Amino acid sequence: MFLTFFEMIFWGLNMAICVDVLGATDMGGSIVIHAFGAFYGLAASYFFQPRRAAESPNNQSGMQSELIALIGSIFLYFYWPSFNGALAENGAQQQRVFNNTNLSIAAGAMAAAFVSRIYYGKLEMTIVMNATLAGGVAIGTGSDLVTSPGGAMIVGTIAGILSAVSFNNFGPWMANKFNLQDTCGVFSLHGMPGILGGIVSAIVIASASDKHFHAGYFKAMQTNDDYSA
Repeated sequence: MFLTFFEMIFWGLNMAICVDVLGATDMGGSIVIHAFGAFYGLAASYFFQPRRAAESPNNQSGMQSELIALIGSIFLYFYWPSFNGALAENGAQQQRVFNNTNLSIAAGAMAAAFVSRIYYGKLEMTIVMNATLAGGVAIGTGSDLVTSPGGAMIVGTIAGILSAVSFNNFGPWMANKFNLQDTCGVFSLHGMPGILGGIVSAIVIASASDKHFHAGYFKAMQTNDDYSA
């Protein structure tokens, strides 16, 4: 109750700053949902300072837990375009969101499998399941802004690589160095791809023009006709 109560307060504050003050657009919630949730969760984990839970056998995955997690990852993989496009307007915007999300999440899955193969010589399910969805997170903010299929795939590829490498290296390092427990790998799956999504959205907004977007598309940013502002 303590954790959730303050989470709602700080999430509301974060949302107000990002949307009302900064005028940011975040179609898929990469910034205001995924990145915020990841770092709030890490801060909470560090605050509670559990005992060396990473050394406990209860903190290890097993065949049954891996299988259940795999089924969940498959469902999330197919539903992620709907997550990113839930607030999109019917028509070109919604179609762009769905196409970009599908391309990005597919590229992220392939990149995660590639990194897993390099590290372990096989498909390590723990890495694959966590990094597979990174492409969907990373493209979320700019899912209605990216106009090139290749751009969406590049975003997904980078996200898959970052997530897989982070899950394999950074998570264990945080646990050993700071006793910072990231049991579900939220930093690798939501934190880093969320930051990447914010960077991608800034790049595509800065390069946008009326060639690809109709007048008033960025009205939430209050930039009138100057789309590159």
